[in-house]
Amino acid sequence: MTWGSLHDDAVAARILDAALSTVSGKVQFADARLIEAEELRSYLQKGADPDERIEQNIGIGVRVLVDGQWGFAARPLTEESDAAAAAAQAHGVAVALAGHGKPTELPPREPSSGRYETAVEQDPFAVGGAQRQELLAAWLAAASAPAEVAAAQAGINAKRQHRHYADTEGSRQHQHFTETGAMLVVTASGHGDVQRRSYPNSFHGNTAAAGWEYLASLRMLDNAARVGEEAVQLLTAPVAPAGHADVIIGAQQVSLQIHESCGHALELDRMLGDEANYAGTSFIKPSDVGSLRYGSPAVTITSDPTVPGTRGSFAFDDEGTPARGTHLIDAGIVRNTLSNRDSAARAGLALTGAARSDGWGYLPVCFATHVFLQPGDGGTLDELLARLGDGYYIDDNRSWSIDNQRLNFQFGTEVAYEVKRGRRGRLLKNFSYGGVTPQFWGSVEAVAGPSEFRAFGYPCGKGEPKQWGFLSHGAAPMLVRNLRIGVA
Repeated sequence: MTWGSLHDDAVAARILDAALSTVSGKVQFADARLIEAEELRSYLQKGADPDERIEQNIGIGVRVLVDGQWGFAARPLTEESDAAAAAAQAHGVAVALAGHGKPTELPPREPSSGRYETAVEQDPFAVGGAQRQELLAAWLAAASAPAEVAAAQAGINAKRQHRHYADTEGSRQHQHFTETGAMLVVTASGHGDVQRRSYPNSFHGNTAAAGWEYLASLRMLDNAARVGEEAVQLLTAPVAPAGHADVIIGAQQVSLQIHESCGHALELDRMLGDEANYAGTSFIKPSDVGSLRYGSPAVTITSDPTVPGTRGSFAFDDEGTPARGTHLIDAGIVRNTLSNRDSAARAGLALTGAARSDGWGYLPVCFATHVFLQPGDGGTLDELLARLGDGYYIDDNRSWSIDNQRLNFQFGTEVAYEVKRGRRGRLLKNFSYGGVTPQFWGSVEAVAGPSEFRAFGYPCGKGEPKQWGFLSHGAAPMLVRNLRIGVA
């Protein structure tokens, strides 16, 4: 196959039809995913040479269901006949497993077909390497200006995918995705301490479903000097005392909290025990859906891949289910899970279209999409600070730890500010807080309004063999009362 050929939907459709015709009429169900992916990573570290790489791959993955047993095969696509060969291999695996183990039963589903493409103003792959390195050097110079900055790294990333899907139910789907992002992390050393600051997200920067134009919205150069200066200021900042306090948690740290204690906890395959030997289970049981109080009435968490511009935006998941918005937590009550067809059928719960895979070489599993905390009635950040009174404002994750049931956790943040009478005061370092998931979310008094909402792109590892999921979480700052802080 020539590179770029799968940008043509007609070419992809022909290959998919050839694969499915190999097993048509012999199986309960079969689907095929044909994917062409290109990824750019460009980094610059203080005192080091530029590091830039582009990775490309094209391949097909085929699932076949025979007598309730799955067969799967995947292979890189060098010529069109590889598609039929993968399908034949998957069928052979399913036939060999037939009669062994508990059978899978997929409820019938109406076929869904369509096309989706990320809105892009400027192709990030059309930007020259010299322009990327010029930007990275400028960001790094601004962030590294203080003498105490011991290490710094800036990066730009982009990804383009042509993902095509077909199944024996009649679905035919063509999706074309583009992602662009950037990152900056600074480490300062001195006064017997080491501190870190990052921007615009503490997990490999921030990435959105957009083109090169997204970098302008991040205002990387405008924030670079601040990040370096704050890393140095943290070296001599005091540490917040241990105990209990009222706290406003900033949007970035809330997004990480959502990921660890909500997103993973509501993946239905974990709830059913499928991830138990690798990533753990969940304190939430399938029977809790519809009744378990997960948080306060101020907490409404939604999964919605139809929101454009996020790393979890799509029209169809990786087993052909149309995207739709779903309330996972509604006014504090668990209402739905992140499910795929198999887990939803086994649990007898609603299908929410969260089957996702890292690429053609992996089986789809339950992964978060765009999961976000709905903005509330807390107004602006200044209004939320006034409501807080005395306490702390914290943001930007530094460390995280959570048990295998997503129940007991301890998180640290890069920065904290003492708040007195609703005004932010002195900077504090090494802030940490912990709790038990439903008690923590039950202590949320208010969430800031839509003007404070921000979305953050994340990578996440899951499954055996491990695959990466790329998703997003959105949040506005939230006010939590009587939070356990520090280490006693």
